[in-house]
Amino acid sequence: MKRSSSSIRARTLAIAPLLALTTAASFTAKPNVVTVVATDFAFEMPDSIPAGPTRFELKDHGKWQHHMGVYRLDSGRTAADGLDALIKAGKGVRPSWMHSIGGPNAAMPGAAENATLVLEPGSYLAYCEIPGPDPARHYAKGMVKGFVVTPRAHGGDLPKADLSIDLVDYDFVLAHALTRGHHVISVTNSSRQPHMLAIRRFPIDHPPGMAGNELVAWAADPKGTIGPAEAAGGVTEIAPGSQVVFERDFEKGLYLLICFTADAADGKPHFKHGMQKEIIVR
Repeated sequence: MKRSSSSIRARTLAIAPLLALTTAASFTAKPNVVTVVATDFAFEMPDSIPAGPTRFELKDHGKWQHHMGVYRLDSGRTAADGLDALIKAGKGVRPSWMHSIGGPNAAMPGAAENATLVLEPGSYLAYCEIPGPDPARHYAKGMVKGFVVTPRAHGGDLPKADLSIDLVDYDFVLAHALTRGHHVISVTNSSRQPHMLAIRRFPIDHPPGMAGNELVAWAADPKGTIGPAEAAGGVTEIAPGSQVVFERDFEKGLYLLICFTADAADGKPHFKHGMQKEIIVR
């Protein structure tokens, strides 16, 4: 039976609002994207970012590895206060008014890493604490950047992950084995203190049980090198209860997962409590 033009027009008008909602949902599904360029030794990034789910894309344009840790600062604290606190604390525990919310972990020179997290309104400090080309941390060379997160929210969600990693005292708990290929990884801190997930890739035939010791020895005395392995992203320090998502391609190799965060009880880096794990990806 042939439908009248008025009937077709009525059906179209009824469907139009649903299409508009679907289009809006699709548009807001993706988080805000912020590009951060790391150089030796500075961050190029916006001074102001809207609140909500945010994907930081860190591009390393320097000659050295860089990562991007992010602290949310309590009201009344400034980026200068944060830098001063970092320098005073050194490798130790940072003050309670600095809340670690994560960011992209180390990228190799010329490469890029990412991390997606939820930003709340307030004042923030981005920093890099990787050592080298001498033992001084990069923030001590001026690699910090203050920025403000405005109340104007950006819609979106954290990306759907295909692998979850739980940070506990003192281990990395993977939901299932890490395999070759592209992965979207959700990292959650289920402990009562901050942790990070730093990843380094060694050759697949690297002697087992040696990767952690070699990386730690280099971090203590870089000697002008970029390290004994390839930086392979991860998530910088996050507070208890936090969730951050990152994605990357994993090639064949021996991967070291390690945490350099200072312990809340004794101040020792968590790798000294056994928080490091080697994983073979074939």
